[in-house]
Amino acid sequence: MKPLLAFLLLGTTALFAIEYETPHPAAGSTTPKEYITPNAGPGVDHGIDAFITGDFIYWTARADNLAYIKTGVGNAVTSVGKGSAKYPNWDWNPGFKAGIGLNLPHDSWNVYAEYTWFYSSASGTTRARGNGMLPTWDIANITSFSIRPDTITQAQGEWDIHFYAIDVSLGRNFFISRFLTLRPFVGFKGSWIDQDYKVRYALENLSTTTSLRMENDQDFWGVGLCSGIETAWHIDPSWSLYGNLALSALWSQFEVHRKDIRTDSRNAGGNNNPPLNTPVTFYNSNNNFHTLKGILEFGMGLRAQWWLFENRYHFLIQAGWEEQLWINQNNFDKSHFVMTNHGDLLLQGLTIKLRFDF
Repeated sequence: MKPLLAFLLLGTTALFAIEYETPHPAAGSTTPKEYITPNAGPGVDHGIDAFITGDFIYWTARADNLAYIKTGVGNAVTSVGKGSAKYPNWDWNPGFKAGIGLNLPHDSWNVYAEYTWFYSSASGTTRARGNGMLPTWDIANITSFSIRPDTITQAQGEWDIHFYAIDVSLGRNFFISRFLTLRPFVGFKGSWIDQDYKVRYALENLSTTTSLRMENDQDFWGVGLCSGIETAWHIDPSWSLYGNLALSALWSQFEVHRKDIRTDSRNAGGNNNPPLNTPVTFYNSNNNFHTLKGILEFGMGLRAQWWLFENRYHFLIQAGWEEQLWINQNNFDKSHFVMTNHGDLLLQGLTIKLRFDF
């Protein structure tokens, strides 16, 4: 009896092992027939497995710590109303992205390259109306004037940015459940960013009428590694919600040039004052350095896709919100600057993407 029970027990164990044990193939093996993480494409039949993309972007760009004047400064005799720090009036502007990609035969990997172009500008003007004004930039040794709240009659700030970026990634898009796909990726990112910031003060006191102007130019380039993940939460085969995240670290060079210019239209004359109506450069300096800068990128929105002409072509359209945070990107020359800390650069707004696979 005991030998029979032992035989039955061993036989049952072997049957369960045959039914439930699934061998794990080595990397690069053609087995098993079913993928653990099936390819999510999108792919087409009888094509070259390439795709192109085009994005319309409508973004706003903003930089920290670019206040050009503060209001609400009294004369220490009478009370003053509440003032505020004045920044350029940030605006919204269009731009574009263009990309090209290829689906590879090796484990359904894909490569993708994308170029981004964007330009924006902002300006603001503040005039003295009751409240006095305090300069946030010490331009052309402005503190040498006996600054009273009513000395500055007008202040103006102008800022613009030219933004260019190239992203190249290697990834794989796959299902981790019936309705959820992931595309983890690694790659490289390069960028060129030119920013210009100009501040002007009009001053008038008992003996002098003058204009002070600061020209601050920052040229940046960087190249480095990036990594991230793209997700799609499918409602049905055509519609889905997407959410993307990317992190980058760029080895960067900053080339910063600042020039301060003073032009007097009235002064007391003498050796201690510049000639009238003649621009005089009071400060002119460069600051070039290398460093490592981090970037965070986020995106989320709604996506729709269709396969056309018996799956020979694939078309996708999506619309969503995108944000980019360039950490400590504000490195304008702050010599004689009342505020000493740097600031970040923020890009955000609407992004509409079209994709065509063939």
